[in-house]
Amino acid sequence: MQGMRDSQDLNQLILNMGEKFRAEIAQPIGPSPTHLPVNQSFSLAVTHAWLTFPQAVRKRLQSVSPEDLAQRGKRLGSKVSPLSIWMLGYFFLVGREIMLDFGAQEDTGREDIADVLDYWRRLSAAHRGDGHLDNSDAGFMNRFLPHSLVEQLYQDLVPTDMEMRRLVQQFFSVLEAYLFQLNAEAHLGMADSGPYPLSSNRVLIVRDFFDLKGRWYPWRETVADLPYATCSLAFTLDPADFQNIEISDRGALLTSPADYTQGMHEISIVTNDSGQPRVLPFTEMDRLARDMKKLQPQLARWFSRLSHRESIIQGVRPWVLRPYATIANDEDCFSWEPAPEALQLLPLYEDDDARAARWATHRCLAPDRSAFVPVAD
Repeated sequence: MQGMRDSQDLNQLILNMGEKFRAEIAQPIGPSPTHLPVNQSFSLAVTHAWLTFPQAVRKRLQSVSPEDLAQRGKRLGSKVSPLSIWMLGYFFLVGREIMLDFGAQEDTGREDIADVLDYWRRLSAAHRGDGHLDNSDAGFMNRFLPHSLVEQLYQDLVPTDMEMRRLVQQFFSVLEAYLFQLNAEAHLGMADSGPYPLSSNRVLIVRDFFDLKGRWYPWRETVADLPYATCSLAFTLDPADFQNIEISDRGALLTSPADYTQGMHEISIVTNDSGQPRVLPFTEMDRLARDMKKLQPQLARWFSRLSHRESIIQGVRPWVLRPYATIANDEDCFSWEPAPEALQLLPLYEDDDARAARWATHRCLAPDRSAFVPVAD
């Protein structure tokens, strides 16, 4: 990891990441949490990441390089998703800011920061394959899927009509609400990629729903009857219909006008449960939507039985396990527990939502300061 040993290079990367993080988080995506203590769960998750990811990265490097891991993630339904990769680097740095804000430690850990950010940088660069680290660096695009897979998705497309676009819009709405609930009121269940150019008047967007069953969560049995663990929707847009078509750093499609479903020309839906994309009939969208609506009350009941502290700790899992999965095997993800040192800080903000959210109001997103503090020489 020789490339991150120079303090100037490391601090330049930290400052650049801070600018992009501030811009990205300023764009809220999806519904706001209403039932769970998400601020507390997030703060516990990122402090855990700060404390544990350096050792996890070093352990992972003993068995596989980030470049090899990135190649394994160039497919649909992979745990090495664009969103998970983004979280690995950025949430680690947010955890450092929270630790500093609570006065839990001095500004130490330069070697830890260098190791994690170098791993993240190599993983992101290899996964993207375009010489950039973030979508915003690349003109708000991410074309990580291999050409052969894009071509396969293209061949599976069928033209849409008004009724089909209406069904897709309903499907997206139900799926977003379900994934929000499945991931403990966190937007961590899908990622968009593209735009992949197809012709002079068509680009392809691929929306990947990579874990419909929450396989590492204790509440996974609640949704075990869902017929698919993964599904992806590919659709085409005409750039002339929009002022802009962008994929944010978190992997969310942003267009102007905002309602891109009305501009869809062709679509296809596939599942990657067998390891290879398999086209599904469009009737499966309606089936999936019905099944998800039935499962949502069961998810709500599972979480309603938890105490306030239990809700915080269970809510940590999606925030931690998405990025952790890029540096750990499945067995480690199933057996994950929060770091004792991170839990020791929980009483500082357990019953204080405003203090739990200080990373947003007083540290990373506060005006007139760097989102992420540079390391000392």
